[in-house]
Amino acid sequence: MVTKKVIDTIYKTYRQRPASSEDLDIALLFEQLPLEHGIGIEGDSLIIGSIPESSPFHSLPLGHIHGIIDFDDCVAVALHSSIVFLDKESDRTSVHLHQDRPSLLDRLRLSLQS
Repeated sequence: MVTKKVIDTIYKTYRQRPASSEDLDIALLFEQLPLEHGIGIEGDSLIIGSIPESSPFHSLPLGHIHGIIDFDDCVAVALHSSIVFLDKESDRTSVHLHQDRPSLLDRLRLSLQS
């Protein structure tokens, strides 16, 4: 199960992109996920067919992917500020958006404005 602690660990572990997109375990997507996800590679982009074309997560440039992680029930595609979770049993997908905490200076400004 993917918990908040696991998500935080993913962001810390995959903080930077690999040196090359060839270092990503793209084969994991084809081996572990059902065909309903419609995973494909077009040019330099990973296409996720189970996500609508209108979504920015439908087509992910390979150069923006920081890591591909295998879990018991899903495969995660880590990006700089988000993680796309692809279910292994169905075509369900979910996206976690990372929000940066306000800096000390920002919090001080907010407290002075109140």
